[in-house]
Amino acid sequence: MIHDTMNWPGQTPPRRDWELRRLSRNDVDAVAEHWRALPAGLRYNRFGHILPDATLDRFADDLDFSSDLFCGTFSPDGLLVGLAQAAPEWDGAWELSFSVLPGVQRKGLAKRLGERLMRMLAAQGVRRVRLCCLASNQPMTSLARALGFELVRDNVFVRGEIELKSPGLRGLLPGQTTRLRGG
Repeated sequence: MIHDTMNWPGQTPPRRDWELRRLSRNDVDAVAEHWRALPAGLRYNRFGHILPDATLDRFADDLDFSSDLFCGTFSPDGLLVGLAQAAPEWDGAWELSFSVLPGVQRKGLAKRLGERLMRMLAAQGVRRVRLCCLASNQPMTSLARALGFELVRDNVFVRGEIELKSPGLRGLLPGQTTRLRGG
């Protein structure tokens, strides 16, 4: 259920009231609740199918927090409203996926989640990140561009890939003068 506290104006919600953090096995119920709150169209965009609640619950129970990275944005009342996942692929690249509840879309939450995941991956030595979405999924295409992905479109899918820059010994990226917060 989307709560009244999520009816923000067009700008990103204040950071002090929202929590963006890495998720763990303790967050499985929040992930399942988040996925169940997605309407059919957003479920289709995220999973490629309109999945029933019971399947989403099984998916959440089967998440592997030892291999995949998960970050989430929690509203002031503790609801997981944005979720990003990075999963390793067979060739050493990692694939990103996102879901954001309708009441808080287009407020910069997914971009923050993507930036956080990419910083975490770069710090772990990951060099390539990719994503794939349906060509009709304009919000995801816009997010991919905002994150710096080079996109290729065919009739059905948009695919993107980006090379991550490795942080130096002091945790700074090339050209950066201050430390990145969070991670």
